[in-house]
Amino acid sequence: MSGSEAVRAIEGERDAAGRPTALLPLGQLLAISGYALGISALWGGYEVFGQQQVEQLVGTGMRGTVMGPLELGGAIVAILVQPTIGAISDHAATRWGRRKPFILLGALFDLVFLVGIVSSSTVLALGAFLALLQLSSNTAQGPFQGYVPDLVPEPQVARASALLGMMRILGLIGGYALVSTGAATGEYGIPLLGIGVFELTLALLTVRFVREGPPGDGRRGRSWLAIARGAWGADILHERSFLRMAGVRLLFLAGPSAFVNYSLFYVRDSLGQSGTDQAFWLIAGNGALAVATALATIPAAGLSDRIGRKAVIRIAGAAIIAGILIITAAPTPLVAVGGILLLGAGSGAYVAVDWALMTEIIPLAASGRYMGLANIASSIAGPVATLVAGIVLDSVTASMGLSAGPRAAALTGIAFVVGGLLLLGGVRPARGPEAARAARAEAAAGGG
Repeated sequence: MSGSEAVRAIEGERDAAGRPTALLPLGQLLAISGYALGISALWGGYEVFGQQQVEQLVGTGMRGTVMGPLELGGAIVAILVQPTIGAISDHAATRWGRRKPFILLGALFDLVFLVGIVSSSTVLALGAFLALLQLSSNTAQGPFQGYVPDLVPEPQVARASALLGMMRILGLIGGYALVSTGAATGEYGIPLLGIGVFELTLALLTVRFVREGPPGDGRRGRSWLAIARGAWGADILHERSFLRMAGVRLLFLAGPSAFVNYSLFYVRDSLGQSGTDQAFWLIAGNGALAVATALATIPAAGLSDRIGRKAVIRIAGAAIIAGILIITAAPTPLVAVGGILLLGAGSGAYVAVDWALMTEIIPLAASGRYMGLANIASSIAGPVATLVAGIVLDSVTASMGLSAGPRAAALTGIAFVVGGLLLLGGVRPARGPEAARAARAEAAAGGG
């Protein structure tokens, strides 16, 4: 498909639900999902930097207890900012479109606040710059969430969701692996700043290559403050499936995070690795996670078109739980990698269908607002897991020693995933193959 055809595909006819009908070329799907790689790499890299920085500032006895509230404070900023800016972008009308100005502005300030984080020498300074980073990051993320419902036709939603999920996981893993080299070199800050430059580059590529959908409809006589307040309207409470799916997202992403966010301590304290060996196994573990995730995403997306999104999520949950059990019992790094492969396969299968199922639930006319609200779950999943697992980490470390703490922290991930599986049963998509399958089953039952 030519460039002009791609523009017509995005700006052309739309179905009754408001989704475009013409298929997009693979290059445009990659352009739409590419920025997720940068923003996820930023947060993956920060998780490693934050672990070593907090331990350096407060010692091993309080590291988990301090990390949890620190990240949760930043997450509160994300909760407030992302849906608000997403709703504003739904109505923005600029020469660059309604999403791009926010993405570029957020990425620029991300780099500025990363410099502040790397330069922080107190917990207070680290917390302040972390909150500012959440402010700028979510200024970009809120509008970015609207691209799939804005631009992707129904037959390509599963593929677009898989690409976004893959970019997100590979970004997290890549950022984590890059900053993990500090275990061997002693330098954690410079790799983190390099990721900031990478994220800004991807933001510029998004502005250049993504063809925006229909323009925002303007304020229609309302102030921007009124539009921002509208993001938090009580009508959201009537969207029961949306609320349940947001809970599923939070819990499924928190499950692996309970291990990943303390994996620096797991490799060092539970598996007894140090120096270059520690760096090697951190990178090897992240490599295994990346490979398993990448291999699982596309097949899971295709499978979800045949057996349903929710069925794939249940399979993913079982794989994540099995992976965590192996990791917590592993006597050697090699055995742990086996568990990490299962954890990655389950995570990849989940994120492959998460976006697809969410876009089949939300009202498309307010996609920026709803995807911004939905992404609150993504933003707070890591901090919630860090808070809960961190309390367990410090408590078990105090009573049973350094080796047992990270293993116990990882086990909390199973409780998160089980909770997500329980919530999933109440999710009822309004569109897409899942809804069509449910309608056919209901009709057949009525006919019988």
